[in-house]
Amino acid sequence: MKRLTASAATLGACLLIGACFGGVRDDMAAPVNYRISAPKLAAGGALAADVLVAVAATAPGLDSTGIAGRWPGSRIDYLAGARWPVKTPALIESALIEGLQDSGRLRSVQGDFGRFRTTHTLTLEVRRFEADYTGGEPPVAQVALAVTIGRQSDRRVLTAFTVAVEERASENRVSAVVAALDSAFARAATEIAGRSFDTIAADLAAAQASAANIGP
Repeated sequence: MKRLTASAATLGACLLIGACFGGVRDDMAAPVNYRISAPKLAAGGALAADVLVAVAATAPGLDSTGIAGRWPGSRIDYLAGARWPVKTPALIESALIEGLQDSGRLRSVQGDFGRFRTTHTLTLEVRRFEADYTGGEPPVAQVALAVTIGRQSDRRVLTAFTVAVEERASENRVSAVVAALDSAFARAATEIAGRSFDTIAADLAAAQASAANIGP
């Protein structure tokens, strides 16, 4: 009887422990998915250009679905309970493509795995896309993107530049941090788009002038 009682007690303890651990797992809320908006670009003249947009490189720690934060001591971590629905490079690429498509300024825009021929390429290097806590709270949203625009036919680089934007979050809450990142990205993307349109327009004009000079 003592053996039975001991076994029952042991079983009861195991079940209790199992219930506790099981409850912890069950009660953990799933991370909330956030996204950034496509930039709203100003209208302008249409360009006879087909552009390929691709993220060519990403800084360490940013090739993740985690929403990155930077803390003192060069520490990179991710905001708890939140994430992007896709990895950061894909998030940025998708939003920029959507904004360029919706602008109506280009004949077509496609991503890295596009199936159609393009006239120009716009490649990005993601250097910063994070909430910077090194200066305290609330954090500063930092977006830094290095851009290269080239002609597809001869692989010639037409221009290269870096856009860096900062915006302090209104408070130290995930939703406010995401809103600051969203706003900073919109400003960066607007500058990238404007300089891209100008570069492509100048290249098309130069090609047209060259063709006219070579003509019969």
